Amino acid sequence: NLHFLGLQETMVEECEDSLLRKFDANQDYLWLWNPSKGKSGGILVGVKREFYDVGSFKQGDFMLQVNLWDKQNRTKWNLLVVYGAAQEENKLKFLSELSHFCSYSTEPLLIGGDFNLIRYANERNRNMGVHRYSGMFNTLIHLHELRELIMSGGMFTWSNNQDFPVLEKLDKIL
Repeated sequence: NLHFLGLQETMVEECEDSLLRKFDANQDYLWLWNPSKGKSGGILVGVKREFYDVGSFKQGDFMLQVNLWDKQNRTKWNLLVVYGAAQEENKLKFLSELSHFCSYSTEPLLIGGDFNLIRYANERNRNMGVHRYSGMFNTLIHLHELRELIMSGGMFTWSNNQDFPVLEKLDKIL
């Protein structure tokens, strides 16, 4: 009984009603999506109508922001679902867009998704240091006064599926 959900890397350019009915046969959710670019990216967000009204939404290249009215708590807040750039040449553009969305959000903000970045060296199973944009990512989190929620379960959320895999924690909730 989820109140909202966000899926990243959907690889769907056009979200058909028939696809949404597979997730939501009773049509309890309002669905919004960012199309994929070829076989890369794509974000799908579902918000349960029983609990929330959607005031507005804003799309970026790497994220989808939904302005919500919580019917029970009578408060406004923003849900931001991200799928960070996997390609090195787009990581700075992703971080700039994320900072822009955070700067212009006037309500409380919950950010979740696949950031395609690690924050600390221990978020990787091999001692390879941090990513060149990790410091900028941590500065952005600090600047916008975000806090990372600790996830339970396994330490890593991604694998390169090799015999001796690289494992990393790329999915986060802030």
